[in-house]
Amino acid sequence: MKNVNLDIFEMGYLLDACLRGSHLRSGTVRRFVDEWYDLFTEDERMRLFEWTIRLTYDYRWTSKEKDYQPHFEARSNCCGSDVEFVHRYHPGNQYLVTTRYEGKVEQHHCFMMEGHYHLSSTRMIADEYIISVNHIPCPEWVNYKQDGVDYDRNIIARPDINAK
Repeated sequence: MKNVNLDIFEMGYLLDACLRGSHLRSGTVRRFVDEWYDLFTEDERMRLFEWTIRLTYDYRWTSKEKDYQPHFEARSNCCGSDVEFVHRYHPGNQYLVTTRYEGKVEQHHCFMMEGHYHLSSTRMIADEYIISVNHIPCPEWVNYKQDGVDYDRNIIARPDINAK
């Protein structure tokens, strides 16, 4: 099979189409999490995340409703793949986790989801192997945020959940 080269905008359209589609497209969304994450630059990951929250998930983002804050709400037709995507790509949900397993010390770039540090959509680190956790949010994220959008709601776990 030939390789297909898509720029960040085309990848954004692909992601948007899969997130708005049926659960049959969730495999492509998981590829964004498990296979393609490291292919994107930090800048591209922030763009994909921001576009997804603002344009795909909340059509009311320009709403004039009083105190309305656009945000992410999981969709049942995505079978959880959308949840995995927004947790993986959120610039403020990035961690460097140091583990010790069978005497070997390693560091892993992870994301927090449901109170656990995940390596991928299907792999998480068991708490008993964690030596330390460093929160490594992307400092440039502030340059991408749109006013009035709640990028953290339903994504960033609250401190009481994260307590170790």
